[in-house]
Amino acid sequence: MNIYLYIRSLDPIHRDGKYTRYPFIIKRINVLLVIVLLLSACSKKPVYPEAPFDGSSIRIRLPALPEKKPVFFTFFSDKVGINFFILKRNGNIESYFDACGKCFPRKLGFRHADDHVVCTACDVSYRLDDLKDGMGSCYPIKLKGRVEGKTFVIDKKDVLEGERFF
Repeated sequence: MNIYLYIRSLDPIHRDGKYTRYPFIIKRINVLLVIVLLLSACSKKPVYPEAPFDGSSIRIRLPALPEKKPVFFTFFSDKVGINFFILKRNGNIESYFDACGKCFPRKLGFRHADDHVVCTACDVSYRLDDLKDGMGSCYPIKLKGRVEGKTFVIDKKDVLEGERFF
């Protein structure tokens, strides 16, 4: 099926008021539309709130963490923003880089969906309850942290170890 754009002729030779078809215009419009759709469909690196940093470590108050819902943060080093998330499950606190060993070059990270985290690059999901024991190429990469009183602490050196993933 051919689609043509009919435009009243502006050519001085055809000033009889007839319409002329211009198929090349439709082709150009289609090409531009495809380019715009492709560019708008490309995903970007996620942006999260900046992690509370005191100069030597990241300190996050435990009461601010919801149960079984990952909270995402970004730590800004000199070179790049390093994304990570903290998960509170049954009173235990765990932290992970927002990257996996397989898909980190795409820099898309994970998203939260119900009781799962989902790799945005390959769409593989993992139950929150299975993260601690999980091993595999697409599991979130563990980030060292510790509880000090009512604060979860991640040392700067531990966060910077994950800089290569971002």
